[in-house]
Amino acid sequence: MAEATTSNSAETPKGHPMGLYILFFTEMWERFSYYGMRALLMPYMISATFGYQPSAASGVYKWYTSLVYLTPLLGGLIADRLIGARSAVLIGGVLMAIGHFLMAMPSKGIFFLALVFLIAGNGFFKPNISTMVGRMYKADDNRRDGAFTIFYMGINLGAFLSSIICPSLREWRGFDWGFGAAGVGMLIGLCVFFFGQKRVVSDIEAAGNSAGIGTEKKHEKVVEKDEAKYRDSAKEVVAETDADKPGTTGIAKLLGTIYPYFMILAAVAIVGIYVMKVATGEAKPLVLIMPIAFGAIFVVMAVLLMRLRGAQKDKSVSIFIMFLFPVLFWMAFEQAGNALNLWAEIHTNLHVDAVNKSYPAGWWQSANAIMIFALAPVFAMVWAALAKRGKEPGTPWKMLLAMIMMVISFIVMVFGAASENATESRVKLAVAPKELTGKALDAKRLSYDGASGELVVKGVLPDFAVRDAYEKVAPEENGKKIEAFLKSAGKASKEAPVVLEFDAPVFDFTHDEKELKDLKLTYEASAGGTSRFTSDDLVITADDRKDQGVATLLHVKIEAKGELDAPRKYAVYAAIAEPEWKKALLALAKESEKARVSGIWLFLSYLFATLGELCLSPVGLSMVTKLAPTRFASLFMGVWLLSSSVAQYVGGSIGESWGEIPPVSYFWIFVGTSAVGVLLTLLLATPLKKLMHEVR
Repeated sequence: MAEATTSNSAETPKGHPMGLYILFFTEMWERFSYYGMRALLMPYMISATFGYQPSAASGVYKWYTSLVYLTPLLGGLIADRLIGARSAVLIGGVLMAIGHFLMAMPSKGIFFLALVFLIAGNGFFKPNISTMVGRMYKADDNRRDGAFTIFYMGINLGAFLSSIICPSLREWRGFDWGFGAAGVGMLIGLCVFFFGQKRVVSDIEAAGNSAGIGTEKKHEKVVEKDEAKYRDSAKEVVAETDADKPGTTGIAKLLGTIYPYFMILAAVAIVGIYVMKVATGEAKPLVLIMPIAFGAIFVVMAVLLMRLRGAQKDKSVSIFIMFLFPVLFWMAFEQAGNALNLWAEIHTNLHVDAVNKSYPAGWWQSANAIMIFALAPVFAMVWAALAKRGKEPGTPWKMLLAMIMMVISFIVMVFGAASENATESRVKLAVAPKELTGKALDAKRLSYDGASGELVVKGVLPDFAVRDAYEKVAPEENGKKIEAFLKSAGKASKEAPVVLEFDAPVFDFTHDEKELKDLKLTYEASAGGTSRFTSDDLVITADDRKDQGVATLLHVKIEAKGELDAPRKYAVYAAIAEPEWKKALLALAKESEKARVSGIWLFLSYLFATLGELCLSPVGLSMVTKLAPTRFASLFMGVWLLSSSVAQYVGGSIGESWGEIPPVSYFWIFVGTSAVGVLLTLLLATPLKKLMHEVR
């Protein structure tokens, strides 16, 4: 580790200040907590413990991830105007630590409260710790780029470690231990920063900058002077005379003129679509929040672009045209935490024959970090070599390469899904529930073959599809009983429970300890043959009853003592389901495990996605600093970073169709959106080059 220096001499010091390494480990542990929690989030929500179908889980995921990328705009503003970067990092760290530990508590209400803490904490933490790294260096300090390289290696190291540790703990002890480990990671990062903050502040002030401490204003003039000096001296700065330079001509000029109007029309159209969905009852009013927020920002930015002139307007418009490419890229790339996470969990063969053991599905979340470690130095050398020869591709062409890589990444997954879909599993079922005849469930992959009398599924039949099948094909009479029972349960209490009773020839309810734990039920047996499955709000009892002395029937009694959550609703459907249907469905789910496919598909998908990331991610921020007008540099940077929030929201919205359409069709969607990005880049590359003027 390099020795810290506080030298103010004109000569650039060697090594890096000690404060950089404090921020390195702070960020590493914060990313450990974020990616560790993300690796478990979707699998947890679709588990029997939580009880969501993938569509509902993806809806939560899109809100969480899009807000995680949106709140830093507000957190950065609060830090700049009110509390300073140091205080913001501490507040954010505390909020996120609370959120992660709340995740370890098995309560749906607490779960959503935990997400609120995580979103708010990230808003304070994320934008300000990066700012503190930059402030450790003077305007002309050539160590700055190296410092951010070191800092970002901490991000990938944290992502790698968490994706191994948290899923392993989940396999060993359960989801609560995995979420708890993420909380421990955040707590370690918070302690590192708390005990090292004085050194960080000292190193920032040694560079002539402000640590942004609360209401102390004594450094403000120094900060403004230093930031102005940095902007004036940086090679990436747009000259102040850009507004006086003539704009481009031809198609590029036409594009620059009409694009702000296109932004306004697009904003109005998007908001209008969601308003119609709410008006027709297709969606709840809550869905309007993000489209209205995004639309308002686009309209404000479009009006601002209209006020600019000359080359300054050209360059600014080019930023917002290229905004489209990272949105299309990240909405596909970030499926890593959503659909690809579920693919690893449900559809990938995790067994290693050489050692006769299986590994946790969450380990695949570390693939991107490992590949970044391996490939980033190679890309840096390639770009440097091409630059020396004057052949380094410009920003639009690098973005084109990124979109091509993403197309290939999801074509790979199309082939992987087709390979899985080719395996068909069958189980005898003498008489299928009439509700299944002529229909298919689980995205048209589960069906009944009347000719052979078999229940059939293509590919893997997941647990969530089994739960869905219990509900969708419950016999009509039973279905109405359950619906009325569950509706009444919302008004029940321990003193006045709601009761559902019926007789059945067979009562075949699970005795598996793991499944009972997922359903939050405890099994009790008595010598008289009575079976009881209990929890605080649900009791299921089955005992023998003589029916007029002729036949022995089982009398089943279900008591609800309050509103039932998803796992307990599933338990009610499972308790009342026809035994033969339930037996066949569970047997089919087990048989279909043979359809799991090789992990090579995921490996190749992550490889091409990472190649795309290395083409796009490094150039975006640099491109904004080169093109944005000096007085709007921070504003444009914030809006550029908003692309990740838009991408998360759109990608998560598409994710709500997982489980409703087959995986092959799902992956084709992202092949299509990425191909649109390729086409747009090819069409716009030449006019973009003109709009960017001398900037590459």
